[in-house]
Amino acid sequence: MNVLVTGIGGFAGPPVARALLARGHAVAGVLRPPFERPRLEGLPLTLHAFDLLDPERLRAVVAGADAVLHLAGLSSAPAAERDPGGAYRANLGGTLAVLAAVRSAAPRARILAVTSAGVYGAVEAGELPVGEDVPLRPLTVYGASKAAADLAAAQWGRAYGLDVVRARPFNHTGPGQDAAFVCAALARQIACIEAGRQEAVVHAGNLDPVRDFSDVNDVAAGYVALLERGRSGAVYNLCSATGCSIAEVVAILRTHARVAVRVTSDAALRRAHDVPRLVGTHARATRDTGWEPRIAWSDTLAGVLEDWRARVALGE
Repeated sequence: MNVLVTGIGGFAGPPVARALLARGHAVAGVLRPPFERPRLEGLPLTLHAFDLLDPERLRAVVAGADAVLHLAGLSSAPAAERDPGGAYRANLGGTLAVLAAVRSAAPRARILAVTSAGVYGAVEAGELPVGEDVPLRPLTVYGASKAAADLAAAQWGRAYGLDVVRARPFNHTGPGQDAAFVCAALARQIACIEAGRQEAVVHAGNLDPVRDFSDVNDVAAGYVALLERGRSGAVYNLCSATGCSIAEVVAILRTHARVAVRVTSDAALRRAHDVPRLVGTHARATRDTGWEPRIAWSDTLAGVLEDWRARVALGE
């Protein structure tokens, strides 16, 4: 297939591009200018630099695609809280732009609309592990903007006969992730401590919440599986189906650290809306596509820490 990936320059974009290329697909990508492409260097890609809300440019690149993997959007929950309008423009507006471009220029193309497990929000204990039929009760601007995009993608598929599949990835991490995200933030602090740039104390927010973490490369493989074998109109969780508290994340990172560190919970780093436990099930994705996560969580965190050692050495 000729696959167009929006947001290819973001955290998940390069792993997705590599996974698609490994399966023999031709890959083009859209990035918002100005952009740098160091994590995409060496990959045989066609890149287009423009804003997704430019309808003419978007229709032109969509016209040659057999499938569109829509990754672009605002991924930071704190940033969404600071600018709700911007969050909706990016997450809902960008999704509507992709849907409209496909309907106009490539109505037979498959669309994989990537949203987030943040759409589930206020999950009740009796609903765990979270399946795709759990009601959407987002608690944050980020989750609500992703839920709006999720519902819009489903509606356009039903109303206009588009081939739409939706993915709801749970937390995922790996090399290259921004330190605004919890695993990367913790790994960066340990790397700074090892380099003598920070006292031997790791500052964290609430250590108690349990989340469902995966390796970004597993999630990227899941996107490709859904593009290739997902059922049109269906929605799929991509997750590990295993809960891990933030305290456990810190404990695993400490086993990989080269120095002893202490950990403190900093009230200033706590989020206002933290559900105690959010763990999903990937049974539907496994049943329909054969996908399941394969990378050990400790290995993922070791890779994140090693990446931050290199980045800290370069001054990040």
